[in-house]
Amino acid sequence: MFKFSALGTDITVSGEGQVAVAREIMRLEGVLTRFRPSPLTTLNRQGELHYPPPELVRAIRHALTVSAHTGGLVTPAVLPALEAAGYAYRLGHHRGHAASVPDTSTVVCGAELIRLPSGMRLDLGGTAKSWIAERAFEYLLGDGFIDVGGDVLIRQSSMFAIKIARPDGGSPLYLECPPGTWGVATSSTLKRSWPGGHHLIDPRTAIPLISDLVQVTALTSQLTNAEVLTKLAFLDLEKLGPTQQAQVYAFDHEGQFLSWQAGRWQAAEHSSR
Repeated sequence: MFKFSALGTDITVSGEGQVAVAREIMRLEGVLTRFRPSPLTTLNRQGELHYPPPELVRAIRHALTVSAHTGGLVTPAVLPALEAAGYAYRLGHHRGHAASVPDTSTVVCGAELIRLPSGMRLDLGGTAKSWIAERAFEYLLGDGFIDVGGDVLIRQSSMFAIKIARPDGGSPLYLECPPGTWGVATSSTLKRSWPGGHHLIDPRTAIPLISDLVQVTALTSQLTNAEVLTKLAFLDLEKLGPTQQAQVYAFDHEGQFLSWQAGRWQAAEHSSR
């Protein structure tokens, strides 16, 4: 088991090839981070980048595809709103003012040029974290997992259980999973929060989202899809719709554990240990 810090969180990798996985995560972070000089920060500062690294092109294309498929609800264009809400260089640090979150349909993203519309700056955030984990997972051989601050990509040849932490710090819950490869993503309004705000921006209002839920966990065959489902559960249940080959769970403000079934939230079954 290999532990290190990257992507703004603690990471654990287990399995054959774990060192190569860690090396790839850190390499991709160097391209996609907004917290220190990188090709992404250069793009945000200049508004365009000629002959960008191919990893940046692919990660932005992924984020733009997600934005298009979710009607702009999960978008990389939230950085000015995120900074204005209080997540600039550190939690609680406000910078500037954002009246709206711009549409991403006019972003140019190609092998020779990435160009952003005037005033747009990108935060790849959760889409990059899950995208990086899936790229690095290719270096893992046999059974094993990558845990990126609670977002987990795992492959097991036998039945196993996924742990879901309670937002109140109580005893965790466990979900039984069949053999295979699974991605488990969790989003919370209680993590990366500060007085008066948190890091989950509602693009429709350009401020931290308001919800009856405080934590959402999604389990599906791809971590990138699971990450998107957690955001949609907070933002628009109609777009969440009837999930196929996915499980979505949540805790509300009263501590109830819920499962998304047949287009609505229901009390969820779980096991504890």
